[in-house]
Amino acid sequence: MGGGTAVILYILWKAKNSQSSSQELENNTVTVNQLQIALLAQAKQIQTDLTELALSADTETPAGLTELLHESALALLRSPENWSHARTNTQTFKGREEAAQYFEQISVAERSKFSAETLVNVAGRVRQTAARLAEESEPAAYIVVTLIVGTEDDQPLFDKIHSGEELTTALQQLASITENRLSIFEMLWTPENDRDSLSRDDLLAEYPDLIQIA
Repeated sequence: MGGGTAVILYILWKAKNSQSSSQELENNTVTVNQLQIALLAQAKQIQTDLTELALSADTETPAGLTELLHESALALLRSPENWSHARTNTQTFKGREEAAQYFEQISVAERSKFSAETLVNVAGRVRQTAARLAEESEPAAYIVVTLIVGTEDDQPLFDKIHSGEELTTALQQLASITENRLSIFEMLWTPENDRDSLSRDDLLAEYPDLIQIA
């Protein structure tokens, strides 16, 4: 992928343990749900919206991260005319340690696709750097948003997605998750800067499992 490709990243590690019974569910089952969406790059508003969320989100509390998940899903729901591809990946674990390891594997795999991370917000600590744009950079053809969500459920939030209607349902599911069900959350997107590039060739090379939606 071209130079200057960027990522916005958020992480929530659930702020509770087995002693916090007021919110803890009865078992340690966690389902890791990954939803990846490609949008046509004319949806530049999504980049603006996600950047604003990045800078204003309270990433230090479960309530703040739950709100971030809701607002991110709602921002994506407002651009159905620009959805082009989608992919889901879900797996359920009986233990939190196994779920955390799997989550980390997905995170590393996705982040390794980027040549730079220009905005990172983890536990309230924000790091922002300017993207290094190549002189020959062309306008982006696509924007890819990845949501990785761990929930206190023994079933996936969604199945495979082949249509806009199914993607709408999946995003609505994410927008309605309650605070006590959310275990961990990470959001990434590229390009962060609308002057950076993500071409069709980049999309096919780095995201070959994306399915074109009807």
